[in-house]
This record gives sequence, C-alpha cells and structure tokens, in this order.
Amino acid sequence: MNDDTVLELNHGAGGTIMDEFLSSILSLYSLKKVENGIGADEMDDGATISLPSGDTLIVSADSHTVTPLFFPGGDLGKLAASGTINDVVMMGGKPIAITCALLIEEGTKYGLVKRILSSFAKVCEENNVAVIGGDTKVLPKGNVDQIYISTVGLGFRISPQPIADNQLQVGDKIIISNYPGMHGASLIARREGINLSTTLESDVSPLTSLLLPIIEKGGIRAMKDPTRGGLGGALNELASKSDKGIILEEESIPIHPQVNGICELLGIDMFSLSSEGTVVMAVEKEKAEEILSILQSHNLGKNAQIIGEVSEKYKGKVVVHTPIGGHRLLRKPLGEPIPRVC
Repeated sequence: MNDDTVLELNHGAGGTIMDEFLSSILSLYSLKKVENGIGADEMDDGATISLPSGDTLIVSADSHTVTPLFFPGGDLGKLAASGTINDVVMMGGKPIAITCALLIEEGTKYGLVKRILSSFAKVCEENNVAVIGGDTKVLPKGNVDQIYISTVGLGFRISPQPIADNQLQVGDKIIISNYPGMHGASLIARREGINLSTTLESDVSPLTSLLLPIIEKGGIRAMKDPTRGGLGGALNELASKSDKGIILEEESIPIHPQVNGICELLGIDMFSLSSEGTVVMAVEKEKAEEILSILQSHNLGKNAQIIGEVSEKYKGKVVVHTPIGGHRLLRKPLGEPIPRVC
C-alpha cells in the first residue's frame, strides 16, 4: 500500500481490501512464526507453538467493537468470549485461558461495564476457560465509543493432525453447521434507522461442546468460523490457500427465511454477512456422513448440511452450482456490508 493511502472501514472488514492492508502490515515484520509453527504469514484463525513437552500451544488474538453493545441473542461480552474461544477451536485446540483488555470511554457507567463483563465471565466459566489477565484503560470522552474489548485466547491442540486453512484435498466434503449470516442480519435488522420487525437473533455462541468431540476423532482438514467476510470470505480463504477449487450446491445450503428476507430487502449478499456461532469445515470424504450426523445431533448443529466438495477444477476459487444447472463465481467480498459487527 502507498503511504498516502487513507484507511477506510473496509480496511478492517475481513474482505479483499483488508487482505491488502494486512499484507502491507506483515511486510514490516521479519520474524512471524516460532520455529516451524503456524504464524502471522498464514493469516489463519490463530498461531501454533510447539512446546518441549510435545504439546502444541494455540494462540489467537482478537478485538471486539460491536455496536450496539446489546443485540438480539447476545452482547459485547458474550461476543468477545465466544469469538476468541472459537478461533482457538478452529485450529483444532481445546481453549484453556483468555485475557481481557478494556478500552473504556470516560463517563461510562460502571453498571454497563459490569453487565458486559458478567456476560464475558459466564461464557468463560461455562467453557472452563480461565480469565488469566488483561489491561484496563479509560480514555477521554469521544476517543472510544463506550467500551472495546481485546482478547488473547490460549489452548492446546487436541486434533490428531494440525488443522490449517491450506490443507484441503480433492474430494473433501464441505459442511456448514448452521444458517449463514445470522449475526450480521440480526444486527442490520436492529440498527438505528432500520429497525425491521423480526424475531431473528444472532447465532453468537462458543462452539466447544459441538466441535471438540469431533476434533478429537480426526477427519477435519480445515475449519473456519465465517465472521467478517461471511461464508464467501471463509471459503475463498480455504480455496486460495490450498490452491484447490470448491464447488457448492446452492440447493444444499441451509437458508434462514428471515436472513434471506433482510438481504433481499436491502440488496445485501447473504454470503458476505458474518456468523458468530457457525462453523464451515472441509472434512475427509469417508468421514463426512459420520461428522454430519454428530453435528446434527447437537442443538448448535441441528441445521448442518453437506453443501459442496473440494475439486481440482477452479483452483483457488469458489463456484456455486445453481438449481437450473448453471455455475456462478462466489467471490470474496471487498468487506463487511455493515461496519462494527464484531
């Protein structure tokens, strides 16, 4: 990027514009991984560090600036804890600890901070994740919009093999655990100036109980929680990093009618909307049905479906096979359709 480039919201929105920005930032660092682990260059959900004991430590960092702070199905605290826990899980890890750093606007009432952190603490406690540290800063009024949370998640790999974005193999099946775009659509519906009448709630949730039993069994090549950039962004990352094509069957993708309605009303691509309690995964063909059955037996995965497979064709791209027999390219979005969703 040119030094005179003026940053926009899309530079932090999880799409192709952000990719260019991150590449420029990463070029400033010379040491980006520990020995042969996964590091910053891979731009996965986390990094790995091999320990002398033979264990693999997984580390993931995140920041959370969602607005409004309280939304249908969750709040900033639940979102920050769930998102960080899920990023560790996506790398095949069992989360064990988290840090919580706060940026708080001067004039914010303690009751608001307490309510958000109580929600954060509840998620951590329910998932046996210790809050081991953090930092707190109070900034002058107007420098922060009430409260932001930054986190670091830690866990140990429990998958038989490392799980990373670049490991897709031809024939692997693509599975999604829930309707795409639930989080983004629920926030859009309640944003000031829109306020659509809907019962839609965010899918925000930690995915430990759903995924850890599957991770331990093996068979998962790659996983992502499709947050910023949505399903389209997540699948394009897997395809491009693996240099494989992904072919989706449009009719197999589970669609929530209210998410679809909001997208049609506002002209938004559903596959670019974020999810915060959904996983999309590539799994070994022979284990796909078994993994799907386990997902569907859990409340968080009851809507799970096999939606496509990995192909030698269309390398680095995601293609959707339509019900009438056509094909269309599902591109990675430029950014999130609405700012500050996570």
